Amino acid sequence: MPMYRIIGFVLLASLVASVPASAGPWTQRKGQGFYKFGFGFVRATNYFEPDGTRIAIPTLSDYTFSLYGEYGVSDRLTAVAYIPFLQRLTLNRQIGRETGAVFFDGAATTRVADADVGIRLGLFQIGNTVASASLMAGLPLGDHTQPNGLYTGDGEFNQYLSVGIGHSFYPAPAYVAVQAGMNNRTKGFSDEFRYDAEAGYTVAGRLTLIAKLRGLEPLRNGDAATTGGTGGLYGNNQRYLVYAFEAAVAIRGGVGFSASVEGATRGQNILSAPAYSAGIFLRR
Repeated sequence: MPMYRIIGFVLLASLVASVPASAGPWTQRKGQGFYKFGFGFVRATNYFEPDGTRIAIPTLSDYTFSLYGEYGVSDRLTAVAYIPFLQRLTLNRQIGRETGAVFFDGAATTRVADADVGIRLGLFQIGNTVASASLMAGLPLGDHTQPNGLYTGDGEFNQYLSVGIGHSFYPAPAYVAVQAGMNNRTKGFSDEFRYDAEAGYTVAGRLTLIAKLRGLEPLRNGDAATTGGTGGLYGNNQRYLVYAFEAAVAIRGGVGFSASVEGATRGQNILSAPAYSAGIFLRR
């Protein structure tokens, strides 16, 4: 398999289904595309407070089904879309240990979640090193009015502008990539600086092992009264450093499968629990 195809399939297959994520600096070739059906799952019993302290919470579960697609408008311009078309959130019943009294009957909601659409523009290529810029727009399709704070969206329109650089070690089946950018949020949410880095190595031409780091730093220029729902699913002033490990397998005919797990080394205003995801992808 040519190295550029390995790189493309790895970066695109490494999307975490529960959250919008970078697909790296490589663009699609004109007329080619990548499409993925993904599932993400989080079950949390702990939460990172604003000061970083981890506290116990009633069990909160998040099940998200998503579609992700890229299409090469030209060799330098790629259209991108991430659509979490179904997100189910559940909050467990709360019962007193000693008395058995029910303090809260539990809650659940199933809705479409906020989506992201945008473009990636190739800036330059020098040897095996490429650079690109991406502009993604967050579409507030989710619900931000659920009575128990089980939001599938934040109700605001955001814009994320980033720049990424990637390098292929061809003929060795390995790559590294870094990306950073600013997320402009509205309606009282603080703007954010986001960054990520990853490295991958392909074994036997089909199995690619990936390690990633992903971070977010808030500018704290929003309204402190704006929260973002129960458990901070779409929270304000979030801060975290996340690590992830993934395996992606190319099967045949452009079809493949990927699975990943991620966790946080530190966090503020976010859930404290492993996030699992899996997906089936098609490259045409």
